Amino acid sequence: MDMINIPSLLEKDLFSAVSEAVAPCEFSSFQIGISWSESETKWELKQELRGKIVSFIESKFKAKQVDIDYELYLVLNFDRMIIQTTPSNIFIEGVYKKFSRKIAQTFHYCFKCKGRGCKNCNFKGKLSEESVQELIEKIVLPAFDSKESKFHGCGREDVDVRMLGKGRPFVIELVQALKRKVSLKKIEEKINSSFSEKIAVSNLSFSSKEKVIKLKNTSFEKIYFAKCKCEKKLTKESFQKLSINKKISIIQKTPIRVEKRRVLKDRIKYATILEANILSENEFEVKILASHGLYIKEFISGDEERTNPNISSLLENKSVCLELDVLEIIL
Repeated sequence: MDMINIPSLLEKDLFSAVSEAVAPCEFSSFQIGISWSESETKWELKQELRGKIVSFIESKFKAKQVDIDYELYLVLNFDRMIIQTTPSNIFIEGVYKKFSRKIAQTFHYCFKCKGRGCKNCNFKGKLSEESVQELIEKIVLPAFDSKESKFHGCGREDVDVRMLGKGRPFVIELVQALKRKVSLKKIEEKINSSFSEKIAVSNLSFSSKEKVIKLKNTSFEKIYFAKCKCEKKLTKESFQKLSINKKISIIQKTPIRVEKRRVLKDRIKYATILEANILSENEFEVKILASHGLYIKEFISGDEERTNPNISSLLENKSVCLELDVLEIIL
């Protein structure tokens, strides 16, 4: 939100101040509000002044006054003699892939130091070196002249999990962006060329807050590919206990690794093992179709019996996930 002073109530000076206030913003629609306690007994004067300002903006900036979904909101505060301009947030939706096992989805301050820096985060103040959000921000924030973003994903994957296949849908919300006439095709190309070994984005388009709500409220299945290691030697006979294409009903208690930030409760989930192959005497790989919200690493390990049944119990061989990829999100 930017503010400039109102020099006086002279019409010429007032229009000049309004022009200066909105000049940095790209907008095609707007709404204004007038705060002026002295005009409470002079309603007609206030409305007349408002009408003149609306006509001035519509004429000079070729914009239209609307009641909802406006791109710029102005408040003329005559008590403080300032004009405040607030551009509306811009929503951009798309799909991202993540090729690195060292990149988070979003920026997160370190839980212990809250961003100040400590041994837990190597004095960087955040949990991971980079995130999908931060890489995209490097391109979109300067292009749209925005100072910050909010990242909304269709679910999320762990830092060490790759997001492959067609990618994961997301919406990035640019807070109070001053610029709007930006080519998303060029943005997409620049992101992909700048970070080709880390992430890729596609299908960028302008979106809305409603899309964010839909993303957050949509349940979806996912297909995972996991490389696993077990304690005891694998045999073909024991491996056959992993029934292929059989739906498994699962009760999963909130995993130990997330119990500090998730409600402790039992969740009913399901999974289907689509493929399973032995790689060595104590390593194997599995392809899993999972219900929305199933923690796959815990489905493999059992998480100290918090997830039942699990791959370890089915094999009667304690197993852990070495590498995990998301292959597909089924919407």
